[in-house]
Amino acid sequence: MLVSKNVTMRFGGLTAVDDFSITVGDNEIVGLIGPNGAGKTTVFNVITGVYAPTGGSVFFNEKRISGRPPHKITEAGLARTFQNIRLFGEMTVLENIMVAANLHNGSSLAASVLRLPVYLAREKKARELSLTLLDSVGLADNAADSAISLPYGKQRRLEIARALATLPKLLLLDEPAAGMNPQESRDLMDFILGIREKYNIAVLLIEHHMQVVMGVCERVHVLEYGITIAEGTPQEIQKDKKVIDAYLGAGG
Repeated sequence: MLVSKNVTMRFGGLTAVDDFSITVGDNEIVGLIGPNGAGKTTVFNVITGVYAPTGGSVFFNEKRISGRPPHKITEAGLARTFQNIRLFGEMTVLENIMVAANLHNGSSLAASVLRLPVYLAREKKARELSLTLLDSVGLADNAADSAISLPYGKQRRLEIARALATLPKLLLLDEPAAGMNPQESRDLMDFILGIREKYNIAVLLIEHHMQVVMGVCERVHVLEYGITIAEGTPQEIQKDKKVIDAYLGAGG
């Protein structure tokens, strides 16, 4: 589904990612780990169109997406969350989801302004999808609440639900367990596995919480200073001396 080939990202004289390659298959959960500053979020930004790579290419379903604008990449079937939660705080929980659900609305500006039947029908469909998603992530009772009023764990779920509302085939999660307590992290693992099965999507996951990585990922890819130092199953990664020295041994 996703193929990154020899991606390099330079900022002036700094090479943030060097010759990076990774694949993610249908319905697969792949982890991307490494110490702070390893280049993980830069990889996400290249994949999702925030940056055009200095070298190399990214393909999604055999079509090149590197260099395309982020909204076109989202329309193609990739969605992401962010390390720092980026909700529309003053909007309601339901409105946050509907913003994303309207990605595929397809109504013209005139139809929206005049509230023509075609627009109203698509708006109804987006609302139904949003309510279904809120129910599936346990937030149905919070639909009318402002997003900023939710506790941290629910804000994370809302951000993931908003990403799911774009109907992705691949979901990119940037440190979803950040700031969570042990119980919330265990709940998150069940949640990720559940949405993979329920929505038949693949997941690419950046995470520092090793319990989460080892508990949900089928394969793990390790970066250090923008360079791949290891890749394999969670069991193989746990035993890799380079990983232990670079990441796990540093308290990750």
